[in-house]
Amino acid sequence: MKFLRMVFINCKKYFKDYKNLIFMFIIPIACIAFVNIFDGGSSSSGLNLKVAFVNLDKGSLGDSLITDVKVNSVYYGGKNSAINELKSYNLIALYEIPENFTEEINKGEKPVINAYKLEKGNNTTIFESQIEEKVNQLLKVQTLKNNNIISSEKELDKNIIKVEYHKKPGMMSSDGFMPIVLLMYFLIGFSANISTDFLKLRKEKILERFLATNNKGYEIMGSIYLSMLISQLLMYTAAFLVMNVVFKYHFQNFGILILNVALMSMVSISLGVMVSRFFKDEKPAAAVIMLISLFMFFIYIAGMEAGTSSDIPKIILTVNKFTPLYWALDSIDKSVLFPNVFVLILIALVFFTAGSIKFSSFAKNE
Repeated sequence: MKFLRMVFINCKKYFKDYKNLIFMFIIPIACIAFVNIFDGGSSSSGLNLKVAFVNLDKGSLGDSLITDVKVNSVYYGGKNSAINELKSYNLIALYEIPENFTEEINKGEKPVINAYKLEKGNNTTIFESQIEEKVNQLLKVQTLKNNNIISSEKELDKNIIKVEYHKKPGMMSSDGFMPIVLLMYFLIGFSANISTDFLKLRKEKILERFLATNNKGYEIMGSIYLSMLISQLLMYTAAFLVMNVVFKYHFQNFGILILNVALMSMVSISLGVMVSRFFKDEKPAAAVIMLISLFMFFIYIAGMEAGTSSDIPKIILTVNKFTPLYWALDSIDKSVLFPNVFVLILIALVFFTAGSIKFSSFAKNE
């Protein structure tokens, strides 16, 4: 009961801090708005990747596919020159539309598109899921025509019939993913506020008063940790619900998104607690945390580029896997829980344990 009472007291304190509450509520909405404004509402079909098609199709549907995915670099008649471009690193992926592409679709069979790539990366995977979707769309329309269900593709837009094909399970589109990347970055950066709050609790002797009530150090730390987590998770979830209900913004894999927001909040709080143990003043602690968050963000973005570019050292991919940002975003992007969830919990536990050692000495400012 004492523990729950401390959690309740701390929750009241954090919910009276209107500046932080507004910040936590606004940040997710601001991330979505920022990306949408600068993206201009454009489609993510082409994804600005250095990719090309070799169109060997003897019919017309190969050209239709290329038009739909909005790729301008197309080779006709052979793939030798395109392969040379790939070997010269002018392209990161090449897709070959076979000669019988139109013929197979007209027969109701799904054709195979060959892919030639330098390296694997998230961006090419998303693009390939879009190719898959467009091929399914062409096959769907032709199948319905062959069975005299529709006479033209326009009838699908009139809701005469609704048949949906989906991308690979769990894959997020690039325009839906970038706001999540920014949100996770701000979650890590919010550790600076947590560190500042924690140092203020010590300066105001609140932590020492908790100790005077015969509470154990781990109980005090646990109650502060839990109350911070509750306030963060409630405000972020409220922001997501407002965006979904009011602004009609659809989040893919919403449950996994919320779970990872909770896990990253745990990491953020633990990082703030750990860093606060090394400083007596709020400003140096906040500066260090901002540098850490910027470093993680840079490593993650560089890691994404390293997956599709030969210009960035591959060691970045390895370093990236040591950051919580990688595991959270990988989980959201691919809708996977294992081992990502356990890695994030482990990182949070390591940070929290490091920040909880000799708590009584810290609380008494010794």
